[in-house]
Order: sequence, then structure tokens, then C-alpha cells
Amino acid sequence: MNVKNLITAVAVFAAAGSAFAQQTEFVAPDAGFQSRATRAEVRQDLAQAASEGAIAQRQHDGQDTVYASSSRSRQDVRAEAIRAASIRHYGDVNDTYFGG
Repeated sequence: MNVKNLITAVAVFAAAGSAFAQQTEFVAPDAGFQSRATRAEVRQDLAQAASEGAIAQRQHDGQDTVYASSSRSRQDVRAEAIRAASIRHYGDVNDTYFGG
């Protein structure tokens, strides 16, 4: 009975192992591609499409770099940061995270 179970287990593991087998050599999807245009022609086509507005110049990632203007100087801001850091008591219940 044990031999039968052992043979069955080996057969199941062998079948499961072959199900996860992978191709050993990577073949690029464009391995057989041959271009009919030269690099200069491609660049010329790209420049022409850009001048006609046929392609997107920049992809919008949702994070616009817009900076708010301020009337304070850099020295004023740095001095305020230094003052704030010197009076902060870490671990105090009345700090920024507790709304104090």
C-alpha cells in the first residue's frame, strides 16, 4: 500500500513540475524585424508629425510643477524654520500631530 501511494505521489509531483516548466531561451518578440526606413527618415517623419501636431509632445502625469509666489525672502523662511525646530518638543502631547 505504501509503495502504491509513493508511486502515485511521484507521478503527481512529476505532472505538477512539468506544468510549471518554462522555455529556457528568451526570444525577443521583434527578433525577425527588418526596418524599411533609415534612422534619418524616421527622425524626419517624427519631426514632421510634431510640427503638424499629430503626436503628443508631453504625456500628462497629473503632477504639474506650479510654484506659488511668495513675498518672503529665503532667509526669512529659513529663520522661521530654525525657530520652529528649536521650540519643538518631540513626544509632547501638544505637538503638531495632536493639534496643539
